[in-house]
Amino acid sequence: MAAMNLRALAKDYAKGVIGPQAYRMARNDLIEGILSGRIKVAANDFQAPLNVQRIEPEADITSFRGNPAATSKDASKPLIDKPETRKVTPPAPSTHRGILAGIAIIIACLVILVALYPFTRQTNEVFDTSSQSQIPDTGLQTDSPQSAVAPGAGEILIKQFLQQNDWTDENLQFFINQWQLLSAEEQDAALSSSARTQLANAIHRKLVEEHAMLGLGEVQKSIERQTVLINFAHQTGISDSRLTLKETP
Repeated sequence: MAAMNLRALAKDYAKGVIGPQAYRMARNDLIEGILSGRIKVAANDFQAPLNVQRIEPEADITSFRGNPAATSKDASKPLIDKPETRKVTPPAPSTHRGILAGIAIIIACLVILVALYPFTRQTNEVFDTSSQSQIPDTGLQTDSPQSAVAPGAGEILIKQFLQQNDWTDENLQFFINQWQLLSAEEQDAALSSSARTQLANAIHRKLVEEHAMLGLGEVQKSIERQTVLINFAHQTGISDSRLTLKETP
């Protein structure tokens, strides 16, 4: 067996000089002798490790031969460029505060939009309901706004007559017959509505046309036609100072 130390003992065990049982007993005796001071332990003077210098790769001779200009120009530069070390500057605290403030503003805007969405929806629904409830346009110009109340029979009769724009004697007489079939309440309701003003304006325009016929020499025909229009207005219950007979141009 080699000298009594742990290293030599381990070598003998690794080489098979001693068995496991003998190795354990020898190791225990050695450890107990060291702890009790019976075996003196001397410090080992290990040699310092060799100073291994870094071997730089040799320059490619062929590259210098193929490019003489690079030899003279880049002779002072190192063959291997060292990566540049960039110093990362952390963002200033004011930048963080600005970002947080921007995020807070965006969140506040989203909250306001979500809060206002039900009110805008209700406004749109009210607008749609009001637009659908309007009475369809009949193409007639009125001086007063349309009433929300459904038109009566007399008002409907006047509007239908104006839409036909038929001023023949037969159509005028047909209107008078239909008008007389209405009740007094229906006639009064029609004369109190905007339809009465529309009919009076239409009769006045026809009288103006007949007045122009006087200047063309058709005096008798114009007077007869004016008389029919004025009687038509009286039978309908329309009294208007403009509806007068004109016999001279």
